[in-house]
Amino acid sequence: MKSRSEKLPKSRSYPVKASVLAAAVEASGVALPVELTNSDRFDHAFQADFMPRGWPGREHETIWVHCRAVPSHRAAEAGQAVENEAIPQFIKWALGIDALDVSSTIRREKQSFRYSLEQFAD
Repeated sequence: MKSRSEKLPKSRSYPVKASVLAAAVEASGVALPVELTNSDRFDHAFQADFMPRGWPGREHETIWVHCRAVPSHRAAEAGQAVENEAIPQFIKWALGIDALDVSSTIRREKQSFRYSLEQFAD
């Protein structure tokens, strides 16, 4: 799994760890490639977009996960929510796409998953 993270000031932290997400993806058997971007420019959410083959800038099918930072004093709490709730829900969503035939009309469309982290944004 590819991942990248922007540098943050000490007052901010990312609630999703690449190693935790990679282990969950591998253990679940999701075959689609997953990429993670941690940046403080996104919505306050753990979000994933399935981009089908031929999507602009994408040669192959990809699931792009992106997550915004939270205040450092809320990072542990937000991380627990991501690990215990967001990632399992994301895996279920990704497996649903993965199970579709590649010629399925649903699999040829961009799809999104979103788990709000707004409650940790203060």
